[in-house]
Amino acid sequence: MFDPVTVELIASAPPLDELDLNDLPQQFTNAYAEIVAARVRMRGLTNMASRTEALVELIDEMRRLAAAQEAFVATDPARDSRAAAAFVAGTAHQLCLMAEIVGTATSLDDADDLDSEDEMDEDPISPRVHASAGGEAEVPDEAIPRATFIDAVRVAPEISATLLFLIADAQPDAAEMAKRIRVSEGNTGEAQLVRGIADLAKGRLSGLLVTPVTAYDPPADISPAGLATDALLRRLHAGVGALATEILAPPAELAKASEAQAIFREVKELALMRLDAVFGEDGAVAVSVFPGPLHLANLLLAVSRDLIEAGVARIKAPAGVAEDAWWRIVRGAARKRPYLWRNHRDAIEQGYLTPGVSSAVSFPTGGGKSTLAELKIASALLQEKKVVFLAPTLALVDQTAFALRKAFYDYEVIGDLDDEAAFSDTISLPEIIVTTPERCLMLLSIQAEAFTDVGLIVFDECHLIHPRDADRSRRGVDAMLCILNLTQVAPEADLLLISAMMSNATELAGWLEALTGRAALSLDLAWKPTRQARGCVTYSSTRIGELKDFLREARRTHKTKDAPVAVRSQLTARPFAFFCLRQTWATIDRSDYALMPLLDEEIGFNTGTSQSLSWYLTPNGNRVATEIAAAAAGDKLKTLIFVQSTVAAEGAVKVFRQLLPDRRVVMTDDESAMYKRIVEEMGGPQYCYVSVDSEGRVLGGATSHHAQLLKDERDLHKSLFERRDGLDALFATSTVAQGMNLPSDIVLIAGDSRWDNAVDRMQQLEAHELLNAAGRAGRAGESGQGFVLIVPSKVVDFDDSASRIDDHWMSLQGIFAQSDQCLKIDDPLTGLLDHIHDGVGIGANEKYLLARLPTGSEEDIDGPARTMLSRSFAAYRKRSEDRAAWIESRITAALTLRSEQAPQEDASWLAQVASATGLSIEILSSLAAWIDEGRFGGDTMTCIAVLFIWLEKNPEYVLQLLRPGDVEGLFGKIYKELASPVAQAQHALPVLRALTEQWMAGKPLCDLERAAGTDPRKLKTCEVARHFVVRVVSDIAFVAGLPGRILAARPATEMTEPVSLVIATLPGAVRRGCNSPEALANAVCLGATKSRVAARNEFISVRTHLQNGAIDEPFDATIDRVAKAHLLAGLGDLTKGDDDDGEDEGAERYLEEHECGLCNGTGNGSGISPYSGEAMRCHGCEGEGKIRYWVSR
Repeated sequence: MFDPVTVELIASAPPLDELDLNDLPQQFTNAYAEIVAARVRMRGLTNMASRTEALVELIDEMRRLAAAQEAFVATDPARDSRAAAAFVAGTAHQLCLMAEIVGTATSLDDADDLDSEDEMDEDPISPRVHASAGGEAEVPDEAIPRATFIDAVRVAPEISATLLFLIADAQPDAAEMAKRIRVSEGNTGEAQLVRGIADLAKGRLSGLLVTPVTAYDPPADISPAGLATDALLRRLHAGVGALATEILAPPAELAKASEAQAIFREVKELALMRLDAVFGEDGAVAVSVFPGPLHLANLLLAVSRDLIEAGVARIKAPAGVAEDAWWRIVRGAARKRPYLWRNHRDAIEQGYLTPGVSSAVSFPTGGGKSTLAELKIASALLQEKKVVFLAPTLALVDQTAFALRKAFYDYEVIGDLDDEAAFSDTISLPEIIVTTPERCLMLLSIQAEAFTDVGLIVFDECHLIHPRDADRSRRGVDAMLCILNLTQVAPEADLLLISAMMSNATELAGWLEALTGRAALSLDLAWKPTRQARGCVTYSSTRIGELKDFLREARRTHKTKDAPVAVRSQLTARPFAFFCLRQTWATIDRSDYALMPLLDEEIGFNTGTSQSLSWYLTPNGNRVATEIAAAAAGDKLKTLIFVQSTVAAEGAVKVFRQLLPDRRVVMTDDESAMYKRIVEEMGGPQYCYVSVDSEGRVLGGATSHHAQLLKDERDLHKSLFERRDGLDALFATSTVAQGMNLPSDIVLIAGDSRWDNAVDRMQQLEAHELLNAAGRAGRAGESGQGFVLIVPSKVVDFDDSASRIDDHWMSLQGIFAQSDQCLKIDDPLTGLLDHIHDGVGIGANEKYLLARLPTGSEEDIDGPARTMLSRSFAAYRKRSEDRAAWIESRITAALTLRSEQAPQEDASWLAQVASATGLSIEILSSLAAWIDEGRFGGDTMTCIAVLFIWLEKNPEYVLQLLRPGDVEGLFGKIYKELASPVAQAQHALPVLRALTEQWMAGKPLCDLERAAGTDPRKLKTCEVARHFVVRVVSDIAFVAGLPGRILAARPATEMTEPVSLVIATLPGAVRRGCNSPEALANAVCLGATKSRVAARNEFISVRTHLQNGAIDEPFDATIDRVAKAHLLAGLGDLTKGDDDDGEDEGAERYLEEHECGLCNGTGNGSGISPYSGEAMRCHGCEGEGKIRYWVSR
């Protein structure tokens, strides 16, 4: 559970009798697993008697440990081992608080979002734990409401734990613990101090800077002792404010002597004073002591020793960056996230922020890689350089762009340029672009010069470069080509490769040095702020043996091929969790594992039938995971469940809703707006994955996240799950594992294998896939501890008496014995170049690579390609291995094969299009001939029809233009069994054409599903239409963009007329589902607030007001025409309304002014022009933000 750095920290804590510090991490892990397993098993039961004896003993043991180690810190705040002692004490306190909520009426998690600014109608229910200062606490018999307290003699354990974690340099744990702090009403000295400590731990420092004396309420206890205590607490609160000021102060303003420390020492002296002559001159010495304030002053003094230096404000400006500009960035960051973690500080000390230094960052999952990236981005922006941020999935693009907009609100951040409506050979990059490698590669092919000002290239989840067995996608190839092209165009740019998975960060850093000719760092510190207890679902070997015997007997008495329901219903067993007490499963010592009950109820297995027709048990993993998640929901534990397919995800969601049918979640206004757009896009609520009742509440406590979701669905499902008062469970495919941040207490992995269509059988998931999924459990500052359970793809049984476990567990042990950094990243070009060299296995990806290689001038046509390949990671590795011959032979083979496909001299310009698109000269020449014949002279839908006719005439091109796997996904077994790619294309084209026409006509997805041939009675959630929209439309848009590319690339001497508006907007029209340039402009004007279907209907209502435009007008002019049509339609509606009201001739008329509905008064209604990349004035109000018109009264 604990990383090696933290294990070493724990081992350095002050020793205690009968305490093995080396064994303490395992004890902590066992305690955590025991607590969470109990919470799942009890499903939120409320009687204290439900606590197991083990839990009671656990609370007592952890409390004693916390008291002892906390005393070490408090009695000597300057001791060298204070961080270790503080971490041990804080962790013990944390486990006590977690254990005490087992069996109570309300989980502390219920109020996790309560903070110093929240109002509380009543105190939450939690055990009253009265702890003397640094001493032990009493265990109550029942749960009693209480707020967090600090009084003359006591400090609440959640206060102590929060400060102890700050002392231990564990700021995320402190922030998490601060969420357990309950502030009482009013502004007494106690309440203000409690609120201030919580804000200090959460990083909310601005409110602590100034607190006037008049802001305090009088204490409830106005006795002399009560007033004295209140005075001490007020003074401590002033010290916390002084500490916040020092943390946020610029380096130049930071005083040598700390005011905060002076205040804390003052309180120490006041809280412990000698009283002379109380018992006479020679009598015993009397002491006046206030243990609570004294203990707190000691802890705060220890906090103040190191926290200031951990502040973001301590980061010095990188070389070449102005001090004042850097301070403005740092100050803004410090207001939201004032502390640097230890791995951040280590990276900065190594020179991470120095301009000209690249890095390969391989911190474990949850290690704060995003914070480091933002600091590097800030440095680049302040040097007036642009930033390209590459993310592998659209979901991660959206998430990253949203985060960067919040962090850099003064800069232009665009999440991909995939929505540009019209083809243009002119691109204007924003200051930060977040995009996929594939999209970036395409933009580079259009105008590489647009990237010359890029100063930083960030590649998140860069392990996806690594080639996968039987992987037919081009993602890895495109990613590598993207990096090579970017670094060629922007040679001065720094690179930042980020992944929790890569084990060869040092090697990649060496490649970056070779690629840039400058220094590169390998940052792979194993420390992480989150921890996961990882286990496996297992069953009693005795019970499994009984079930196998029963199944064999049933097989003899039944004639059916598969086991009937009557037999399967009797196959039940109680699940157990088999946890490893170390961070990895790199041990087979039984003492390093714990076995504990998971559910009190038995759950059912399924069966399979072998080739010999015998029956065998199967784990029914999705059902098992769903039942565990439903049990966890009983105690409000959020669970993220990874399943292996979209079908499995939706099936599990359905079962979960059946298990918890009464669960309802109220949507926010933003969520309701998203749901409305989804319903419009689908054609009705019955086709949506989310079900909503008549009051607008989401039914059931779970939803899904997978590749079939529309963008609004993806955002809605994510929003519903990440809210603490939202859904309890999210059933997801592997898309979520790729860097998505979702808060989850528990991660369940339903199966360690999945069906691989390429090889037509089940394949075990790769180690990095399982470990990446496991890393989603826990979230720094939210829930630092994660509970991970894998439900194996085979039934695993355990004989505890003999310490024997099923063999399948051993295969999992080999995976989970590795750390997160388990993947040695390879270059996808290596295998492709080997295939080309050997002349075997040359398929679509090899041909794609050859087509993507750049071409040079007639004097040196192969020079750019040779340079690119020699700069690849593959070539770097071979040079490191002293294998120069490999490099030369592979490059020569690739260039030789490419030359055999070289274009004729009079069509050499097509080679540039081929390199930009990855298509063969043959395909491009064929399409160019159709263009020359004038076949693309009609309107948008005529051009689409011509494209499909061209494909029908050349079916051999289809699966080179469209990704074969995505086309295959539209059809069933019949398509897959067709004899050749040509036959498959001929089968697919009629459906593709029908779907494209319906899509561009603005029809809802239910109509597309009918057009695909689905039985109208079985539309369900329109899976074929969804697949078409999510996976195939972009490919068809790519094909639709080829005429424009070919025309734009043609030599000027051959150009007879400019590219028409129809051709320029053809790819955008396909992508956005519009059947004319004007309809596309309408969609751009309305933006994301309208669904495609609603935008189409609105366009129909205004197109009578649309003026004609030139055939080759710029697309911005089309947008202008459509915006004016909207304005005229609005005025027409007003006029019509006046006529209907029977306006009198003498009616009074006056000029009325309204905020512009297109831009909401901003004057910037169209945002960034997708055509030019520049900011646009709103066409509705001409940039004024207001619309004026005459009305009559």
